[in-house]
Amino acid sequence: MKLRRWCFGLLIHVLLGVTVNAQSKRQLVVKKIHEGPVISHTHPDVIASANKGGFETGQVVKIKDTYHMFINEMFERPHRDMRIAHWTSTDAVDWQRQSTIVESIPGRSSTNPRSEIWVTGVEFNTEENAWNIFYVAYRAGDKDKGEIAEYDYAGRIWRAKSVVPGEDGIAGPYADMDIVLQPDANSQSWEGQQAVAAFNPYRVGDQWYAFYDGHNHLPQGDWPLGMATAPTLNGPWTRMPEGHNPVPISPVFNENVQVTELKAGGYLAIFDSFGDQEIGYSLSADGVHWDRETRLKVQSVNNLWAEAGDHSMRTPLGAVEETDGTFTVVYTARYTKDGKTFYGLGQVELAWE
Repeated sequence: MKLRRWCFGLLIHVLLGVTVNAQSKRQLVVKKIHEGPVISHTHPDVIASANKGGFETGQVVKIKDTYHMFINEMFERPHRDMRIAHWTSTDAVDWQRQSTIVESIPGRSSTNPRSEIWVTGVEFNTEENAWNIFYVAYRAGDKDKGEIAEYDYAGRIWRAKSVVPGEDGIAGPYADMDIVLQPDANSQSWEGQQAVAAFNPYRVGDQWYAFYDGHNHLPQGDWPLGMATAPTLNGPWTRMPEGHNPVPISPVFNENVQVTELKAGGYLAIFDSFGDQEIGYSLSADGVHWDRETRLKVQSVNNLWAEAGDHSMRTPLGAVEETDGTFTVVYTARYTKDGKTFYGLGQVELAWE
């Protein structure tokens, strides 16, 4: 009997190893690139909403035949004057603005804890029968305490819930529920002065996980990535232990990780990384342990509209797995045209090699 159990255990171990190896050998390639931005500074809804700076961070989810995009609009100064907006599309190319979901509090200062807001996660909460959005709120640095006034400090992750119950409530309105993660006695040494930055929940079985970012301003450090976990989407959320954190997906920089549970098994994380016109991705068999990043160039020499530089190509808003096995990715990127700098939205289709 012991021998039979041992053989069975060995078989499971081997099969798991095959699954992990097969997962790690899969590679994504760029199948189709949309020509130019899908939303630029000339889009009628951009003009009507007085969006002068463009877009940054967020997530796209698909419900039936409609894509829903929750995204930050930098309506005045880029990365300073922020609001969260809801857009929809039936093809991820032609987009219409629906509403403003959350506004920041004007007046960026060290005493204003919501002077910037950055949406980073959108999930349906089955326990509440409601949609949840997760966003980061920062304060500015305090010069009197030796901080840099222009930088972000003490990020707090807010959870907001749709007021209308059910899947149809995705359009909102949304009401703030609580802060799920913030600087406290459980903060880890690598998190730095900006953390908690970004927060992107995803489910693995009956447990929830989320990537979150950190960064140290003084002295300036890298942008490491950690993970937190919770029994339900609304918490309580706890950091995974140091040793697991920080997660070694990217060597220097990683922001706005979005995770897709793959229909064939395993998980795909897609995120902002370094590289001219590049985004990064990582694969995981179990949703907890992740491969080192692979980068993809999402613009071609014949269709190049984003500027060069590590921080010109910005954030992918998730990878929507379509019925044909491809992935629709909408991303933000900076460009300058007619003397105007704007952070527009591009679109690309990925597929397994």
